[in-house]
Amino acid sequence: MLPTFLPFLASPETGGPLTLTVRRREGEEIIEGSLCDDAGQSYPIEQGIPRLLPREMRDAQISEIAARDAQVVEYDKMAFLNWFGKVEIPLTRRALGALPTDKLLEAGCGTGRMSRILAGGVQEMAAIDFSFESLRVVQKKLRNAGITNVHLAQADLCCLPFASSAFDRVVSCQVLEHVPGPEARAAAVASLARVLKPSGTLALSAYKHSLMTRAFGEKEGMHDGGIPFFRFTKSELRETLGAGFKVHSVTGALVYLYLAQCTRS
Repeated sequence: MLPTFLPFLASPETGGPLTLTVRRREGEEIIEGSLCDDAGQSYPIEQGIPRLLPREMRDAQISEIAARDAQVVEYDKMAFLNWFGKVEIPLTRRALGALPTDKLLEAGCGTGRMSRILAGGVQEMAAIDFSFESLRVVQKKLRNAGITNVHLAQADLCCLPFASSAFDRVVSCQVLEHVPGPEARAAAVASLARVLKPSGTLALSAYKHSLMTRAFGEKEGMHDGGIPFFRFTKSELRETLGAGFKVHSVTGALVYLYLAQCTRS
């Protein structure tokens, strides 16, 4: 973690400021330390990554973290996702419309299949994920690529550990469908809206409930390993996002996903 990340951060539970304690540095980077909030809750910095999860989490969230950690190696080997990204990433970047002066949040970066490309188009970027092991993979990829404008943090989409209006743009791809239950999804949308500047842009993709899934798949359930999912109809996605955003478009061009372009309302 670089000290320049601190002004972005806030307690995931109180929303208040965080106080930094450094135990080990390597050059400018803080490798080990802690962040303490105004209620006395301490969050560790481990291997250069702040771990800013709230104290209380749903059972479905805990099972997802374990599954994501366990699937890190296999995830990067998924040929379909690597192929699909050649279409998905350009369409997502177009919807996002990021500028070189922007501060961007990637909310749910996984193992970083989009992170390096997104980082190249903005001034500064924060990338978060549930899975600490996934973040370690992203960290290695960024270092190997010589990318220095990305801050990493372990965080919950429903309780984002950032100051209000911290970002010009937010991107979240194939994440909202894994947030368990309508109340938690509403909290996630509210959290995304809070950290985005007024009139800032959100580009978000989520599972589509299509004719194919109606015939051969479940609308809601669990993937192998304990990862919850929910497939949205277009109207459901519009309604969910509409609680915090003005939804400009929702396209089904990404086959099994909807891609929405929104601005903070």
